[in-house]
Amino acid sequence: MKKILITLYIAICAIIGFWIGYHAAMTDIDIGWLLIRAGLILISIAVFGFLHIIIHEMGHLVAGKVSGYQFLFFRIANWALVKEQHQYRMAKFSIAGTGGQCLMLPSERDYNPPYRLYLFGGALANFITAIIGLGFVLMGGRSVYLYSFIVTGLFTGILNLIPFSITDGNTLKRLKMDPNKRPQFFQQLRLSADFINGKMYGEIKDHELIENPNEPMTEQFNAYTVLVQINRELEAENFGHALELTEPLWNQRSQMVKPYQMDVSRDYLFCHLTMETEDTMIQNEIKEDPVFKQYLKTNQLETYRIKAAMAFWIDKDLDQAETWIEKAEKSLDQAPTYADRALNKKLLDFVEEKVSQERVNRTASNDVEEELV
Repeated sequence: MKKILITLYIAICAIIGFWIGYHAAMTDIDIGWLLIRAGLILISIAVFGFLHIIIHEMGHLVAGKVSGYQFLFFRIANWALVKEQHQYRMAKFSIAGTGGQCLMLPSERDYNPPYRLYLFGGALANFITAIIGLGFVLMGGRSVYLYSFIVTGLFTGILNLIPFSITDGNTLKRLKMDPNKRPQFFQQLRLSADFINGKMYGEIKDHELIENPNEPMTEQFNAYTVLVQINRELEAENFGHALELTEPLWNQRSQMVKPYQMDVSRDYLFCHLTMETEDTMIQNEIKEDPVFKQYLKTNQLETYRIKAAMAFWIDKDLDQAETWIEKAEKSLDQAPTYADRALNKKLLDFVEEKVSQERVNRTASNDVEEELV
């Protein structure tokens, strides 16, 4: 991904540099004005890139509706519209490596739902709008911004079809090559719907989770089932068992997709802290992990919770811990699902209780010292 984006950036800069040089040599246009126009072109690429993310997710929405799917949530950047119990609400969260997401639920009556159009719909929308732009060019449109719109549309569509990481193309490839992954894919959609509409992690039994024995536990769909189990143990405050489930994923985290790497790092550290293992080597390794450090920069419920835990158990700073707890509690309504909201509320109450107990102990200790003095 980085190589693709770096190559694209170099190509864009080279094209704009060639364009400036050509006009500077062949016309009498002022160089300053050319530089201003070049800046406007770069801005247009960023604006159209964001616009094509919206178009892409709208494509999934339309394709899903055509395929008989029901709306669950629609996210652009950090903001999402969630349909919860037949009502709509706003949520705020982000997923690494994604600019948006349109999650939909296939019909329960369909035991083998169609998936190709739903997954391909985003790129198809980008291609269609780019072709429409090309039609304007053929009709005489020669605006450089129109070219920018077309190029960003084609690039967004193609990038999402390249089979790597969590792109639509990779999901399509995996579902096509291994039919055993299709039930896991639909299970993930249906569990997401359940978690949005009131089911908690503790209600999910092991026999209900579909695992693919032909794939390692770090494979995306298999890892999802383990993360559900981890959340179930966290919800029950069984931190020791949650730690046992998380450790194998932590040891093989480099083989997982980036969003799951972040989840595993967060849960592994949280379990270590709540168990008060005092394993500073593990704590330091997680804190220095580049993926985890990037995760901590996001402003959302789970990061506030883990920062509260770190402030209490690592930094021993009760005031800072309470500040992060307060931020997290204010963000509970922005959780993407009911299950996530309930889980984080329970874990925040656990941390808050620990902080309160420690504050009482410190106050009592200070009172004793003052009496001695």
